[in-house]
Amino acid sequence: MTDSPENKPESLSKTEIYKIALDTRNMEIELFWKRSNYFLVLNTAVAAGFFLKAGNDHQLPLGIFGLTIAILWLLVNAGGKFWQSRWERRLHIAEESLNPEIRLFSSGWEEINKDVDESIEFSNHTGIRKLLDKLVLKKPSVSFMMELLSIAFIILWASLIVMELLSCK
Repeated sequence: MTDSPENKPESLSKTEIYKIALDTRNMEIELFWKRSNYFLVLNTAVAAGFFLKAGNDHQLPLGIFGLTIAILWLLVNAGGKFWQSRWERRLHIAEESLNPEIRLFSSGWEEINKDVDESIEFSNHTGIRKLLDKLVLKKPSVSFMMELLSIAFIILWASLIVMELLSCK
C-alpha cells in the first residue's frame, strides 16, 4: 500500500470507513464458515477411513490425524471469531461516530432482545414453531455451536485413540 493521499485514513469519509469495516466483518464470517466446512468434511472423511479400517494397523494413525485436525479446527474457529469480533467492534465505533442513532451494531443487549422479541411476537406462531421461537430468544451463537462441534470431535478422537490403545494390549 502506498502513502498516497487517497489511502490515508483521514481522506476516507466516515461512511467509507463504515463500509470497509462492514465488508471486512462479512468476509470474516464467510471465511469462518468456509474453514469450518472444510474441517468438518475433512474430519468426516478421516472418521470414515477410521471406521472402515476397523481392526487394521491404520486406525491409530488415523485417530491421531483426526485428533490433530479437530484441534486445529477449534483453533481456526477461535482465530476466525477473534477477527469477526474485532471488526464488529470497529463497526460499533464507526457507527457511533457516523450517526449514534443508527444503532445497528452499537445497540445494547436490551434493545437487541426487544427487537427480536417484537419481531417474533408479530409472527403469531403456534405449536413447535412457538417452541422454536423461544429457542431463538435464547440467542444461541452459531459460531459457538461450531466451536462445540469441533470440541466434540476432539473428544471423539481422543476416546477412539484411547480405545484403540487399550485394545492393542
